[in-house]
Amino acid sequence: MYSEDEETVNDENRREFGVLGDVLRELQREEMEETETCLVEIQETTITQNTIEILTEINATLKEMAETQKRILEEIKKNRTG
Repeated sequence: MYSEDEETVNDENRREFGVLGDVLRELQREEMEETETCLVEIQETTITQNTIEILTEINATLKEMAETQKRILEEIKKNRTG
């Protein structure tokens, strides 16, 4: 019985708004699809930005480690020759 009521409402909407109602519904459907696509793109962009930030931090840490190792090696060389 519920589906019959729903069909009646849909029929009434179609009669009331006609072709323009169909066009509006189609535009709404397309807009919802675009919104969903945009949300996915935003999520992907956020993930990419977070990954770049993490990689930047890792790179900076690796540089610091390399500089520290270089200083340690220079100190060892000084102690051996000195």
